[in-house]
Amino acid sequence: MKVVHYFVTSLTTVLLISAAHVMAAVNEGGQFSDQEMSVAKFWQGMGPALRDQGMEAYAKRYHPDFRHWDITGSGRVSDHAGAVAAWSRFDEAGHVITCTHVIPVTIDIVGDLAYARLVYEQANRMADGAMTYGAWRMFDVFKRHKDSWQVLESNMVQIEPEQEEGAQFQCLPGD
Repeated sequence: MKVVHYFVTSLTTVLLISAAHVMAAVNEGGQFSDQEMSVAKFWQGMGPALRDQGMEAYAKRYHPDFRHWDITGSGRVSDHAGAVAAWSRFDEAGHVITCTHVIPVTIDIVGDLAYARLVYEQANRMADGAMTYGAWRMFDVFKRHKDSWQVLESNMVQIEPEQEEGAQFQCLPGD
């Protein structure tokens, strides 16, 4: 079982690192269409939606069949109810998302689905005033719903910003 886990973790890491190295080439020349950029902007708006519109509006950004796989952490898969409960606890504790930023790597739209590889960063002001920061490589699937998107599947690996050569981070502490 450990061999399989190691293989899957190693393969996932190699794939994510490979995707990140093409980031500079993909972003040069504005290669994303307006429709593709709408996916990145939707994800970047997740934090502000929770902060500015409340939990009900935020929860609607997740598809009812939403799944999140914690690839490198516990390995567990959470669903829509689990994600909403976790963010509800964050919100009710008085924590606030102060900055979000998305760096698109690749975005492919096929029918009503969008497949996006993104680098995402987020800064938070915790209830006690402390600031926290995180950055992730993500592979997410979005489903079109009316005139917008909903997150259907989210898979992420936490990273250190210096791992992303050429990335322009905007939420780093002290900036």
